[in-house]
Amino acid sequence: MTLSFLSPPGDDAELRPVLAAADAVQGWLRGEAAGIEQQRRLSADAVARLVDAGLFRLTQPRRFGGLGLTPQAAWRAVFEVARGCSSAAWIVGLSSANVVMIGKFAEQAQRDVFLSGKPTIVSLLTGGVGHGIAVERVDGGMLLSGNWRYASGIDVASWAGLLVPIPQDGRAVMHVVLVPAEAFTVDPNSWNVLGMRGTGSKDIALDRVFVPEHRWMDWQVLQDGGRHATAPHHGAMSDVPLNIINAMSTLAPTLGVASAAAEEFGAIVRSKYSAASQQRLLDDKAAQLEMASAEAIFAMLRRSLLDDADLVVRQVETAGSIGLLDRAAIRMRIAMASRLALGTAQSLFAALGGSILPSGTRIERLFRDLHAMSTHMLLQPAPIGEAYGRLLLDLPLAPTARI
Repeated sequence: MTLSFLSPPGDDAELRPVLAAADAVQGWLRGEAAGIEQQRRLSADAVARLVDAGLFRLTQPRRFGGLGLTPQAAWRAVFEVARGCSSAAWIVGLSSANVVMIGKFAEQAQRDVFLSGKPTIVSLLTGGVGHGIAVERVDGGMLLSGNWRYASGIDVASWAGLLVPIPQDGRAVMHVVLVPAEAFTVDPNSWNVLGMRGTGSKDIALDRVFVPEHRWMDWQVLQDGGRHATAPHHGAMSDVPLNIINAMSTLAPTLGVASAAAEEFGAIVRSKYSAASQQRLLDDKAAQLEMASAEAIFAMLRRSLLDDADLVVRQVETAGSIGLLDRAAIRMRIAMASRLALGTAQSLFAALGGSILPSGTRIERLFRDLHAMSTHMLLQPAPIGEAYGRLLLDLPLAPTARI
């Protein structure tokens, strides 16, 4: 028996073909995953199939040629893509969140990105990964130079969002600045890592590139759910706090890969014999319990993420915003879900013993990819846990808290 990672699509006529396309492409990706890892980037064929499946238009506004779906729909598609390739799921997930962000920019910036004639694949570089940044204000914009690390999917991205300190009223204010692919150079040798090799999260550099003023936005405004005064309103997605969506975009592929590990565990158990007892592992009660426990836990975690994604949209629709306590609660659930998924998958890996050791196997890649995904800063319980704990205890937030 093979379980789908998707919850029933119900009567959503728009979503059904998207999920069917994601299911179709994951089967092809599974055969390509080893090659994608060796190339340290998504192949042109993989990108073409993901584009044809509509997976980079999920959250793109309808008025600009997208499907206009909610993040919940995107995460459901990401769960399925993860069955085929961890790196493809990571890039689809992160780009879906970054497209939501672009929907908050000035209308002209949205036209620049969404109507460029290229697939909307967006890499976002925040979290202190920039260095040597120089901003020169000029008429109508700025000349931007600098270097940034960890640009997920940058080889295939059409745009990048860079976190840049821009002088404003005597102080540096962090802004997200949008630049097209032709504006930056990619260091091809800068991504040599343990896991998530196929994301090609390489370093990029800019040298006095002109960026018009309509293509930058205050980072804090974006995190709080604000949008540019000229931004068209795309429904609730125009007003959601960005940090929640970004955190969800890292958890969705993480849960997808953890669930894929359970799927592969089942496949190995069906074919393996115990060296000690010469009995089929399939008949081992411990293996049966591991399989049942993992599947139940992963199903609960996937359901929790989808429910929170729906909750975010409903709260914005009814109240116009999401309070700090609710935002922190969702962020904490995301971080804890990542830790629980990793721990549960680790139990599966341990139960397989030496089966996980040969390099180049699917289970070995899933092991490395899942551990790499779980290190992302948005999935760390400590920073958000401190903020959430302070709110629960009626204490003031630290000035550096980002919820």
